[in-house]
Amino acid sequence: MSRKHDVNKEVEKEVYCGTLPVLPKERKYGFLDALLVLSGYCIATWSYTQGSYLATLVGFKQLLIGAFLAAIFMLLIYQIPVIMSTRYGIDIWIWLRSVFGPMGNKIVTIVIIVINFPWYAVCCELFADSMENLLGLFGIQLFSGAHLILSLSCVVVGTVIALRGVSTITWTTRILVPLLLLVGVAVVVVGFTSVPMDVIWNYQPELAGDADKTVNYVLSIEANFAFVITLVGGMAEVPRLCRSEKSGYYAGVLGQGAAGSFFVVVGAVMAIAMQHVTGAMVDDPTLMMATLSAPILGLSSLLLVAFANIGTQAVGSYIYGVMLKSTFKKVSYKVLVLILGLYVALLCVWGKITEYFGSFLTIGACVYAPLAALLFVDFFLVRKQKIDLKSAYELPGHNAYKYTKGFNIVGVVCLALGFGFTLLIFDPIRVVIHSKILFMLTPTFASFLFTGMLYYLLCKIPGIRLMSEEIHMRVLIRSLSTGQRHHRGRIF
Repeated sequence: MSRKHDVNKEVEKEVYCGTLPVLPKERKYGFLDALLVLSGYCIATWSYTQGSYLATLVGFKQLLIGAFLAAIFMLLIYQIPVIMSTRYGIDIWIWLRSVFGPMGNKIVTIVIIVINFPWYAVCCELFADSMENLLGLFGIQLFSGAHLILSLSCVVVGTVIALRGVSTITWTTRILVPLLLLVGVAVVVVGFTSVPMDVIWNYQPELAGDADKTVNYVLSIEANFAFVITLVGGMAEVPRLCRSEKSGYYAGVLGQGAAGSFFVVVGAVMAIAMQHVTGAMVDDPTLMMATLSAPILGLSSLLLVAFANIGTQAVGSYIYGVMLKSTFKKVSYKVLVLILGLYVALLCVWGKITEYFGSFLTIGACVYAPLAALLFVDFFLVRKQKIDLKSAYELPGHNAYKYTKGFNIVGVVCLALGFGFTLLIFDPIRVVIHSKILFMLTPTFASFLFTGMLYYLLCKIPGIRLMSEEIHMRVLIRSLSTGQRHHRGRIF
């Protein structure tokens, strides 16, 4: 059998096994295992970009507090629905069929990818920056257009790796995470040994004369909220394999809130150190180590960062390719991965994804915040922690979630209104505040509260409530046949 057919077979198996409920006896992760996997999932070189962005808004002490506390606060709320993943052994993409309907869920999947996959364009831009900067240190001048060619080469190589299937991706991940950790440790050591400690500790950004420090601080908290909330794509992939709900929940909170935030702070340290020495704030660890340490260390970091960014792009293409394949079953995995690669390539040709990094973060949160609210309210208040699995998997004769031609109008409308509500508070493109009072809550958290309350109130309307109660009855009747344990009461 050809390699092409082997890959297609692997992907089909991965999609099939990856969407079926994981039985309790098949769960293999404890808290520590899940913590390590999720820590690896949220570590990437784009954390340096986030850190340098925060350093333009607030001082290091505020940045340090916000990076950890704001992230963990949001995750304590945002990660609660993952207990559903552990309880039923399913991903959130299965649960969302009950929120949006099967057809509505397809649209939401596309929207999520459109706003989330630009993260991988950031990786490709960082790869090109690293190559250019390091070659420049050795006196090698590149021709016009070299940056685009370098960034596109990252797309091409990452896509090729993703097309080779799960075996290659597994080995890529095993090498990727240690390399990223190694780069992070090196950046911390070089950053804190190259400049006096008080330079970093007492750092304050040079703000424009009319800049509002309070607004900047809220923007930094918003950026931290948005940074962790955009990891929803893999939020329930690992918890569904956990043996207990506590393990799945706290591993997500600490894996993303601690490990991810640590690398954000590392990026800030790097940017502050570079500004002190060179007068320019950068988010490239290769240039930082070559400038503040020795060219040989920069060369070594180049190899690490190059593989890390290519590997991250490959893993992202594979994960989202499989997710799309599970939603659009008739489309070839190869075609889906190539479409994702083309999307990233077009963003690289545009070339301004890092310039609009803050806007990109907030726009992502405009969708993720209401999505998180819908998950939270639907799980606890509407469906009372129960789901009709046969209807969620669209088995013949089980149509509890078909709604109106496959769309749950209430869920779709609430998502759209939640998105619009965020834009009424803050324009992320022009950086204009429309409502100072609501902005103080941060656009993400305000949208979360608004969407959650709206969805709950709409579901109290008699017709919608009766539909929900009918679903509950079906769940109770079928619980014995599905072999699932449904119960009310405490979360854990």
